[in-house]
Amino acid sequence: MDLSLVARDSVFPYTRAREAGIGPDELRRRLREGQCHRLHHGWFTTEDPSDDMTRHRLRTVALLEQYGTKAVASHVSALIRLDLPTYEPELSVVHLMATDPSSRGHRKADLLVHPRPGPAIRTRRRGAPAPPVPASVSALPDTDRATTHPALAIALVGLAGPLDFLVPADAALGRGLVTREDLTRAVSVLRGRPGVHRVRAALPRCDGRHESPGETVTGFVLRTLGHRLVPQFVVPTTGQWTPGGQGYRADFGIVGTKVLVEFDGRVKYTSAAALWEEKQREDRIRSLGYEVVRLTWADLKDPDRVRGLVDAAIRRSARRN
Repeated sequence: MDLSLVARDSVFPYTRAREAGIGPDELRRRLREGQCHRLHHGWFTTEDPSDDMTRHRLRTVALLEQYGTKAVASHVSALIRLDLPTYEPELSVVHLMATDPSSRGHRKADLLVHPRPGPAIRTRRRGAPAPPVPASVSALPDTDRATTHPALAIALVGLAGPLDFLVPADAALGRGLVTREDLTRAVSVLRGRPGVHRVRAALPRCDGRHESPGETVTGFVLRTLGHRLVPQFVVPTTGQWTPGGQGYRADFGIVGTKVLVEFDGRVKYTSAAALWEEKQREDRIRSLGYEVVRLTWADLKDPDRVRGLVDAAIRRSARRN
């Protein structure tokens, strides 16, 4: 039997395989032959969970089926399920959130089932009736993909640090999955949580114009260094060189200077022709008096290096102009 007949979203429990006539000996054989792979006790996948991100995604699918309507994906598990980027995520633990407001949640070594947000739920006396869910929580409904609201998942992940918040927040804003009001409401839901001050401080820096995690981190580093920025800066007078006259865009323009900053963390050049076109583009921009600073992930890990590169470009630009 083709295992895809018993798998749902590429995962299946042993009980469903057994009901389809696949006994333990045959399942072990298929495991040895690589037709399926073990996720956790009693659950398997027809995909190859060859990296931590894939294994986390598949384990989340399996656990959601196990819990049925009792839980939805939350925190980083929700972001992965919603195809939102994350910043240096911890993938060894799957995060779910109970759908019952009275649930106190529970934890295992590789699973956390969180209670619904709201300090009253966490502090109520044993045996006391559960208070109603705060209105701000009910205004952020779970999604039809069995996840918490994207804004709530983003805010929960952001408790760890500003970039943990900004990377998925910028992507969600750019895709129209959330609004600034959604993010503000989610932060208010988490008031009193350890780390919420970091999320609240990062909230004004969200910008859906950042087109990749690398651009988000670049913007964060540059702003922290004191620079004012224009994301997706259109270089004046370059429309003559582009179809439709839209002009060349740089990832960032530094306000008050003729310095542009580009993030170079993604593969842009798939051919010699593409590389030549990029060189021609940059030569034309420089001919207009601009300096271009290209930053990589390694540069962004070293803010002092970024400061030196940008300051040197500002000095060169001032001499030229």
